[in-house]
Amino acid sequence: MDFAALSRRVETGLWVYDFDAGRIIWANGPGLDIWNAATLTELSQRDLLSDMSVSVKRRLAQYLQDFIAKDAVFSEFWTVYPGGIPRPLQVRFSGLRLGDGRMALLCEGRIAEMHEHEALRRADALIHTQVMISLYNRAGKALYSNPAASRAFAGLDGDLGRRFVHRRDYTSLLDALERAGEANQIAQIHTEGGRRWHEMTARFCHDPASGQPSILISETDVSRLKEEEERASKIAYTDALTGLPNRLALAPIFERMMDGARVRDRHFGILFIDLDHFKAVNDTLGHAFGDMLLKEMACRLSRLCRRGDHVVRLGGDEFLFFAAFRGRGDQRLHKLSGDIIASLSEPVLCEERVMAVTPSIGIALYPQHGADMPRLMQGADLALYAAKGSGRNGFCFFSSEMRAASEEKHALATDLKRAMAQGEFEVHYQPRLRARDLVPVGAEALVRWRHPARGLVPPGQFIALCEEIGLIGELGRFVLGEALRQQGEWREAGYRISMSVNISLRELCDPDFAQEVAVALAASGCRGPELELELTETLFLDDSAPVRANMELLRAMGVRISIDDFGTGYSNFARLHEMSVDCIKIDRSFVRALPKNRALTEAVISMARLMKARIVVEGIETEEQAAWVRRFDCDEIQGFLFGRPIPPAEFIAGLQISKTTPEEELRRIIFG
Repeated sequence: MDFAALSRRVETGLWVYDFDAGRIIWANGPGLDIWNAATLTELSQRDLLSDMSVSVKRRLAQYLQDFIAKDAVFSEFWTVYPGGIPRPLQVRFSGLRLGDGRMALLCEGRIAEMHEHEALRRADALIHTQVMISLYNRAGKALYSNPAASRAFAGLDGDLGRRFVHRRDYTSLLDALERAGEANQIAQIHTEGGRRWHEMTARFCHDPASGQPSILISETDVSRLKEEEERASKIAYTDALTGLPNRLALAPIFERMMDGARVRDRHFGILFIDLDHFKAVNDTLGHAFGDMLLKEMACRLSRLCRRGDHVVRLGGDEFLFFAAFRGRGDQRLHKLSGDIIASLSEPVLCEERVMAVTPSIGIALYPQHGADMPRLMQGADLALYAAKGSGRNGFCFFSSEMRAASEEKHALATDLKRAMAQGEFEVHYQPRLRARDLVPVGAEALVRWRHPARGLVPPGQFIALCEEIGLIGELGRFVLGEALRQQGEWREAGYRISMSVNISLRELCDPDFAQEVAVALAASGCRGPELELELTETLFLDDSAPVRANMELLRAMGVRISIDDFGTGYSNFARLHEMSVDCIKIDRSFVRALPKNRALTEAVISMARLMKARIVVEGIETEEQAAWVRRFDCDEIQGFLFGRPIPPAEFIAGLQISKTTPEEELRRIIFG
């Protein structure tokens, strides 16, 4: 391009800026004057990017995009600083395609006069805007304030650093400026009207009057917005019922407690508090009374707080008490736990009703039991579980053994979920013998878990866990189906014995349970009267609609009902009579204590006779126990003396022996 010819066509200052190089590559005579340059060579050697502000770089990048996209033209006031001397200019910017195809910036500029309309409008805008605009030198001394800023900071000494309520906010602002050339921040500021929240935008620039490096700050008052945020935050972080901090407040409270531990050498513990049997309060007295009780418990816990303590309601009847202490803290936490138990256990009177609840407490210490909130909460939760397991209405400190046991339980739960899919469960059978002649007349189906690493796992180690993780229904269906299938095979082989299967409350509450039993019976070819379902005494106390419906359908199919572990629960004889049970199994604990508790055992058996059901005594392990039961005229006996639970092949071998062996010989085989 013929720049010489171009320069003859304009009378104003003219120069071409190379975006990529960050340098002026051509200028006419007036352009050299504007930039205070003797020659083009000297001007083109200046690196304009070295002290260019972030905002100017961003603006030039936008010019480049607009030139390429839509051949735009801009006319603006700019100030350049050749040799540090400010030159206010009226500049017309347009795009210029270079010989290599790249886009450059063509600038037409002339010295701006203050009387020009754009300058007047800009000055008037600075006067009337409510945005506070201030200019400071790099030392933080005020160089200029528009009227809004002057009003806000009247009476202050013009030092930028002293405007900040918290020195750390000023330091943070300067650090951000040094890193990026600009900064955005919300901070508390000293103003003529007191402390206010300001949203600030700061950037490095040059003073248009002196050309010296400066800091330009624009800010708006956002105090009302901050107040609204604080109100919203308070609502979000506060439990609506009790007024205590809620679960969302845990993280900030934990941070404050950790700060106290670091700065003031204070440790803390968390006490996980759960109200024992609180559900019964809601069920018997209603949720309104339950809510009143929770509010009273919250007030009592709050009264036990010392400086530095916090109480949080996690939800339901669960609370968390953050307790600060110095040293080991055992003494304070022991006393505090005792005080909490004593305070919460005091009866509550509401509308002429009196109710008392007791708390269980699990305690974990920071940092001994966990250095973060999740681990500390887990420790306190495990300790709470231990406190409940010890009889409730007490407290327990976390120990590493609890976590190990929890991890073992978690691993076992993971294995259980895999075990069903991989067919690791199997059913063993324990014989039930007719008491008068020791002939096997029934079998109890008992599940076993053949773990690939642990070997054969007895049900006592996994049934409760199956209940917890929701696997008991699937496991129950497997046992029922396998037991009935096996019973069908034995019947075809000529052995007609009844089959008893234990069922859980979760199964009995399933509306589809009776239908599943009907399907299993049909698939095996077995009849209802050949199946006996064993329920614990406590299951009979459940009178819910699904339970009643299932029991009616099972009765209609002829399925027999048995009470397992009779004598250990809280029997309601009217309810048991209403259910018309077919069989009662006397719990093994009575047999084990013979002959010392002979009178009690005989009384329990007598009560069972009143129900006109078959009586089975289980848990027989000695000849003496067997002889006593046979003399007392019970119907069936069961126990290790006659056989442990065994696989199907071994069980049928025993049936074959019993079928071909006279009673005397059979007794000799059994009793040795």
